Amino acid sequence: MSYIVMAQRIVSGNVIDENRKPVSQATVSIKGTTRETVTNEVGKFSIEANDNDILVISHISFSPLEIKASQASTISLFSNAKNLSEVVVTALGIKKEIKRIGYSVQEVKGEDLVKARDQNPISGLTGKVAGLSVGPSAELLRKPTVLLRGNEITLYVVDGIPINSDTWNISPDDIESYTVLKGPTAAALYGSRAQYGAILITTKKGNKNRKGWTVEINSTNSIDKGFLAFPRVQDEYGPGENELYAFGNGLGGGLNDADYDIWGPKFEGQLIPQWDGEYDPNQTYTTTFPGGYVWTGHIKPTPYVARGKGNLDRFLRAGFQTTNNISLSAAGDNYNLRFSLSHSYQESIIPNMELNITNFNLYGSFNPTKRLKIEANMNFNRQYTPNFPDVDYGPNSLIYDMSVWTGDDWDVLDPVIKGEWQPGKVGTQNIFAEYQRYHNPWFMVNEWLRGHYKSTCMVMFPQILRSIIISMLPAVHR
Repeated sequence: MSYIVMAQRIVSGNVIDENRKPVSQATVSIKGTTRETVTNEVGKFSIEANDNDILVISHISFSPLEIKASQASTISLFSNAKNLSEVVVTALGIKKEIKRIGYSVQEVKGEDLVKARDQNPISGLTGKVAGLSVGPSAELLRKPTVLLRGNEITLYVVDGIPINSDTWNISPDDIESYTVLKGPTAAALYGSRAQYGAILITTKKGNKNRKGWTVEINSTNSIDKGFLAFPRVQDEYGPGENELYAFGNGLGGGLNDADYDIWGPKFEGQLIPQWDGEYDPNQTYTTTFPGGYVWTGHIKPTPYVARGKGNLDRFLRAGFQTTNNISLSAAGDNYNLRFSLSHSYQESIIPNMELNITNFNLYGSFNPTKRLKIEANMNFNRQYTPNFPDVDYGPNSLIYDMSVWTGDDWDVLDPVIKGEWQPGKVGTQNIFAEYQRYHNPWFMVNEWLRGHYKSTCMVMFPQILRSIIISMLPAVHR
């Protein structure tokens, strides 16, 4: 039996570029292992390796290179033309090479955000940009909170033009790329509004490299099963306080029946006057509570049991979302056109609530001469819904009412509750267990509607003035 023993030694080398200048901070690793090192300020490195090991030398600005350890002495790297030519659109639509600007930027391609899309184009940036966090608002159509390194960003720039936006009026299908300018240096471009950074949006302009007409269709559909978890609440005690409760009129006419806390009597099937009890002004009913407290009223007592366990879960439904886009573009030697129509429909997990967003985008550019470019872009956005939910903190919110504050003495699927109205008072008084703060949820979604209708139109001419000025300058100054 024979053995081959490979002796390791310290391999040293020097990394330079095509101009024979040292390359610092280049990574030198042993292929297939976790051993690696980096070059120092003069491009030198040392690493323990066998002569037959493969060294992998890499740097963000250069193409990677593999070489045998036995041949590592002076190693030349060549510039990565792709990295060096990457550009970012800054102020006034001006393009600059990333390596030449004096502040940190990060770019996200628009196509990455329409595969598993979010309805809001900014919310889709979650997890895509280092240091950027996006907090979507629980309230529908409210602007998300965008924090960059802990500071809120409020400036959005579309094709070089700063805009005021709730960020819902731009279709993700019309976005070519997002560029996040980081740090206060970016404020030099846009003023104090960009003191913490800015988000630049470049819209699609068609494909100049593809002559003739191009048609693109994109459709995304998803089902929302709702909440992953619900608050854990007690269902042992019903409405009231100090184990005392009797319904009178839901406005304080009974015993602890106004703004009722959920620490009333224990659910044990005992007879207590409740919201659905029969009212008889000619009959008097007496209820005796533990401790000897006696209540007398005109509502016939009914069994006191937990009828509404899991009310919120049983009230909600599966949501549905569909987004469809069609775009047509045409390109020639001196012109570029693009038309896009998007429609988004969301069916809420809350019954009888929905949202429609329609977006129309039109772009055109024409070059009458090599020095003059006429360019215009129009974006029209329409948001419309007959009813959308209020999910803020307060009794106008269904989630607020049903998740924590109201008790289990009522069943959300009870035909009487689903009927919404008190007998003989249709259109005047809904039916529920308490009227000072809370409301019948079916009344809230079917009768207490919150409509939203908003139209936004943006017309931009980002290149005309700049092109005219450039065309008028003498060639020596261009």
